[in-house]
Amino acid sequence: MSTIMQYSEDEAIKAGGSEYISEGGPYICQIKEAKYVTARTGTKGLEFTVKTQEGLQARFITAYYEKSNGEPVAGGVSLINAMMGLCQVQSISAKAGSDNGDYCPELTNKKIGLFLQKKLFTKNDGSDGYKFEIVVPFNPNDKRTMREISRNQDAKTIDRMAETYSDKDERGQ
Repeated sequence: MSTIMQYSEDEAIKAGGSEYISEGGPYICQIKEAKYVTARTGTKGLEFTVKTQEGLQARFITAYYEKSNGEPVAGGVSLINAMMGLCQVQSISAKAGSDNGDYCPELTNKKIGLFLQKKLFTKNDGSDGYKFEIVVPFNPNDKRTMREISRNQDAKTIDRMAETYSDKDERGQ
């Protein structure tokens, strides 16, 4: 008889629990990957994979910054600039990754606070799905947004958003 598997308590504990973020709200994260992507429409973005302090992950969180015609995507440009400011990064670049895609080394492995919005949608096959969008990044140490930091204000935005948070439901009725 040959052994197929050895018992692992770490693996056993994972049973019945998810390793992925399933709810929207504020999270303190480490950016595991910041990868450059291009949508089918030609719009360019940065796609983030993050891991929370609690060990939960979120993938495919994209901030689009440039339309196919070269015009900036205002919300995405602001979002990425806020992330750069919070991470104390003056510029970002593209570096070739191991999977034939470019990534942003300046934001990779940075610690940041992210308020994530859970967006519910209907998939092409009619089933329900969800994804996350970054609503506002914040300082992981004091929960202040870039606006609050620049105005020398106390942290209020994130707590206020958390109190009134609800998922965004865009599913077809």
